[in-house]
This record gives sequence, structure tokens and C-alpha cells, in this order.
Amino acid sequence: MEALRSLFAVCASHVMGTFAPTSPYGAPSLVGALLFALAWFAWRRRKQRRATSVRAFVRAMFPRRILLHPSSWVDLGLWTLNTIVFASGYVLLALGAFFWRDRAISALTSVFGAHGPLGVPPGLALLISTLAELLAYEFAYWGAHYAFHRIPALWEFHKVHHSAEVMTTLTEMRQHPIEIIAFMNAISLATGLTFGLMTYVFGPGVGHITLLNGNIALTVFMLTWGHLRHSHLWIPVQGLAGKLFQSPAHHQIHHSVDPRHFDKNLGFALAVWDWAFGTLHIPAREPEVAQFGVGEEYEDYATVARSLARPFAKASEALRQGPPAPLAGDVRAP
Repeated sequence: MEALRSLFAVCASHVMGTFAPTSPYGAPSLVGALLFALAWFAWRRRKQRRATSVRAFVRAMFPRRILLHPSSWVDLGLWTLNTIVFASGYVLLALGAFFWRDRAISALTSVFGAHGPLGVPPGLALLISTLAELLAYEFAYWGAHYAFHRIPALWEFHKVHHSAEVMTTLTEMRQHPIEIIAFMNAISLATGLTFGLMTYVFGPGVGHITLLNGNIALTVFMLTWGHLRHSHLWIPVQGLAGKLFQSPAHHQIHHSVDPRHFDKNLGFALAVWDWAFGTLHIPAREPEVAQFGVGEEYEDYATVARSLARPFAKASEALRQGPPAPLAGDVRAP
């Protein structure tokens, strides 16, 4: 009985943490996404000279064809495993940002020697550190994402995410544990080394501007359209803004089965690294994605169990086949 109580306490702790205000699935982020979607919906209806009503908004936001789609149930299963059941295990398998920060400070000190902090106003140091962390986070995300698309063995694990045939906010965590652990370590490495550099330059105690305990820029992204990147709502950002920021339509293009969209828009909140490395596809004003998923391979990911097991066998086969194909898109064409 005591063991059951302890297990229940652990599960309850994970559930409460998952929906805490500072969590991506806490009330601020979910309500923020809903309000952003409402503003977009009202604006679109006004342009179309159509009346806005609560019923119309609810039907547009929560269509039965998506909520009851078999793919959505796999989303739910993997989301539960990744955010509640396996969450603590992922943390144990990741070297944290503080570890890499300390390694960076030690390396810089041994090479260049110790020095006092620069005479930079604290506000400016805070702003530079906030921007540096954001760019480092995005670079690590882009780089890991690129690797999981371009290396066939890794692509077999990333297919779990791309196998979603409809998109909901839970699709974010429709990922294989191997991918989650890899991304966590890549981001920890990049942000940790960046803050090591910032600490060495500006002195101990330098940090970033925070909101809900996170980098303010990433938090604002999650409080507005972050959850809508995995949705059926076509909300494009174009022009210069489309080269700087990832809109929901940017990420829907990333999930498209259209070959011209393969390996595009690999960033998280920003599009700057896609722009820099030639993987950017700015969305058109009207929807240009007809279908999501991996085509006939969907059956390999049609259940939670298959999504967890099949990538190991397929990755082993990809490794036996030798060097990667010229284009990652060729590997996943349906």
C-alpha cells in the first residue's frame, strides 16, 4: 500500500507540474493561445465581412474531424508518456546548462585568464544575455532538427513526430524519447556555453530577462501563437517578419508531404537560422499545405507501441544501408 501511495504521489507531482503556470501546458500558455486564435479568427471574419460568434469560433477551433481522428489519440498517448511518465527520466539523461556553463567558464579562464567584469551597464548586459540565449537556443534547436532530417537513422526516430496526419497542440510531444533526449542535450550545451561566455565577459550573476521563469522572448512566443504551430489554423507571417519569426503556417509547411516543403522551417520560435542556412520557406497568404504525415508509412506509427518500437528497427536498417541519401526528402517521400 505504501508503494502505491508513493507511486501516486510521484504521478500527481508530474501532473501538477505539467499544468503549472510556468509550464508550456499551464493555463497562461493555453489561454494565451486561445485568445490569440480568437483575435486572428475575428480579424479574418471581419475581412470576409462575416459575423463572429462564439459558436463559429468553437467549431473552427475544435473540429470533430481532428479531435476524433485516430492520429490525435496517438498524440494523446505519446504526450502523456513524454510529459508525465518519462519526464524525470529525460532530465536525468541530460547534462544541464549549468554543467556546460561551468565548463565554459573554466575553459575561458584557463586560456585567457581571470579578469574583472566589463564596465557595461547591468541593463545592457541583461539585454545582450537574453538575446544571446535566445539565439543559442534557436541554433541548437535548428541544428538538432536539421540532423534528424538529414541523417537517415535519426530521421527514422523523427518520423514519429511527422507521422501525425492531423495537428493539435498535443502533437508537440508526439516525439520519440531518443529525439527528446538529443534535443534537450543540444539545447543545454548551446545555452550553457553561451551563459558561460556571458558570465566570463560580464561577471557572475548575469542572467536573462525572464517571464514565468523563462527567457522572456520564448515565453511570449508560448503565450501567443506557440501552441498554434501544431494546429489546423493557417496563420502566416510574411515579408521581413517571415524571415525572423516562425508563424503557425511556417511549421505546417514543415509537416507537409509536398516535396517542395521537405526539410524547411526547422526553427522553433525564430526563422533567422532557416534564413541564414537556406532552409526557409515563407508561407503564402492562403493555405498551401494539402496533407500532413508520412504517407503509406503511417501504419508503422499508428499506435503508441509501434511509434516507440519501430524506429529502432528502421534506424538499424538505415545504418546497414550506409551513407545518407542526397536529399532527406527522398527518404520520406510517401
